[in-house]
Parts: sequence; structure tokens; C-alpha cells
Amino acid sequence: MIIALFSLLLTAADTDSQPPASALQQQYELIKSLRTQELAELQAASRARQMQHELQVAEAEHSIRSLGQPTARATESAGPSLEDYQLVGVVQGEGSSQVLLRLHQQLVRLTIGVTDASGLYAEVTGTAVRLSKAGKHRLLPLPRGW
Repeated sequence: MIIALFSLLLTAADTDSQPPASALQQQYELIKSLRTQELAELQAASRARQMQHELQVAEAEHSIRSLGQPTARATESAGPSLEDYQLVGVVQGEGSSQVLLRLHQQLVRLTIGVTDASGLYAEVTGTAVRLSKAGKHRLLPLPRGW
């Protein structure tokens, strides 16, 4: 639009008849206001890009800070809790006895009286198997007839 007005001014200047000074002043004011409006739009677009960049920086900083914070799962004790184990059976052999447990879909075999690599310890007490780990205990009752 500015180019069209400039070409109009140039065309008017090329002709022998000079437009009146008030007409030139009006065209100059119109071009000036259009240029001011264009500069304001460019400034607004620049500010929008700047704000978008600031938002991306803030999101990245938030992500970095959240990496250093422990999540709820990380603050729990390592490994499954004693409540996750189910008693499958007790096998008594000549040399040692073992407890079979189910942990989700896996079978876990513990030698009675020996702590395993995860810190789980099992002992049989009359009517129940006592599991111990990290100072916590759980009794798993033996079925009748065992």
C-alpha cells in the first residue's frame, strides 16, 4: 500500500502540473500514518516472538528442575513391598527348607533363615510364614494341614 502511494506521488511529480501543497501534505500524512502502523505491527510481532522464546526458556527450566526432584515412586523403598508377596507353599528338604512366594506373575524361592539379595528374609513359625525386609514384617498364614 505504501508503494502504491509512493508511485502515485512520483506520477504526480512527473507531470507538469504540480498538485496543491495541501494535497501533498495530506498524502505525506497518510504515508506517515501507514508507516507508523506498519512499525507498530512489526514491533508487536517482535514482542510476540520474544514472549514465545521466554515461554520456551521457562518450560525448559521447569523441566530441568523437575529432573532433580524425586518423584513419589523414587521416594518409596526400592523394590516391592511385603504386601505384594503371596504365599504359594513351603518345601521342606533334608538340608534346608524353602518358601515359595508369588510376586505378581513370578515365583520367588527363599531359603528359610537366609536373607536373599534383595534383603528379604523368611522364617516359619508354627502356623505362618514371617517375611521381613528393611525392618518391616508380614505374617502369611499357612493353610490348614501344612
